Amino acid sequence: MGTKHLVIIHGRDKKPRCDEMLRLIKKALIAGLRRVNEEAAQKLEQEQILLTFSYYGDINNRLLLESRPRYRKLFEEDDGDFYVPDHYYDESMEQLINRPTDHMTPEEYERLIANEPTIHFYDDAAKILSPYLSLFGMSTRAIKRILPDLGAYLTSRVIGSQIRERLQSPLAEALSSGEDVMLLSHSMGCMVAYDVLWKFSRMSEYKHLWEYKVNEWLTLGNPLGEPAVKRSLYDSNEPDDGMYSANIRHWTNINAEDDYIAHDATVEDDFHLMLNRNLIESIDDQPLIQTFWKDSHTGRSNPHNFFAYLNHTKVAEHVADWILRP
Repeated sequence: MGTKHLVIIHGRDKKPRCDEMLRLIKKALIAGLRRVNEEAAQKLEQEQILLTFSYYGDINNRLLLESRPRYRKLFEEDDGDFYVPDHYYDESMEQLINRPTDHMTPEEYERLIANEPTIHFYDDAAKILSPYLSLFGMSTRAIKRILPDLGAYLTSRVIGSQIRERLQSPLAEALSSGEDVMLLSHSMGCMVAYDVLWKFSRMSEYKHLWEYKVNEWLTLGNPLGEPAVKRSLYDSNEPDDGMYSANIRHWTNINAEDDYIAHDATVEDDFHLMLNRNLIESIDDQPLIQTFWKDSHTGRSNPHNFFAYLNHTKVAEHVADWILRP
């Protein structure tokens, strides 16, 4: 097996600059690895593991500003683009990584959200409404209104192509080099990753990549089980013999309790034909976890937060196992 190469793609919502986002990702993940395995944490911290970050936060921010002008008060302008200021998330991050591991339990989670009863409500409402809205073709419109950046990815070929390109080039290079690739994706990034992987394994212009596979795909806060999302993926209208990506060996899916973006917490039931057709070796839906992000500016919890996923022991265990595997 070749050099270990961790490729990370983030999800939706407002973002700081690329370098700042990468700093926060590494801080959360290294601290998470330290919860489970110091050797794995040191390998990532000392850059013994290649790490590539696929960033499209500038596109997210532009789309959000178009529909939510109030964000201009938060964002800083840099050469015509807008970003969350550097260090904006530092206090929230310190609270997250300094939480003792034995305080990451269901009981502690309930204490965290004790004054936020709507947290459970939003997830329960999404579970009830999503399948029914999808039957009437309404989910994509609802997503576009509520989550403008995600909606634009689902409905705009131009924006979708711009975002996919941020992952396509580095992932193609990693695969064609014969490296041991773990692709780690969050939220909307799971959709981007799925579409790119499908293109790499099915389209003739990527024939030079057909023989290469991602060894581990780790999806976090993953909306791929959502009916409206499935209908919008690249292969949704393909003939039967062109359905599904054929270049993933192992797919591990981890979602958090009350994560309304990933309220359909399992993917094996939606993608089991990949197993039946021997297109993938395993699809592993992990039990729901509880995440512990609380925004220091608003005092609100966010079960969907990427950094909170990265800092969780269950996520860190899977990354550490891959790092230390011969």
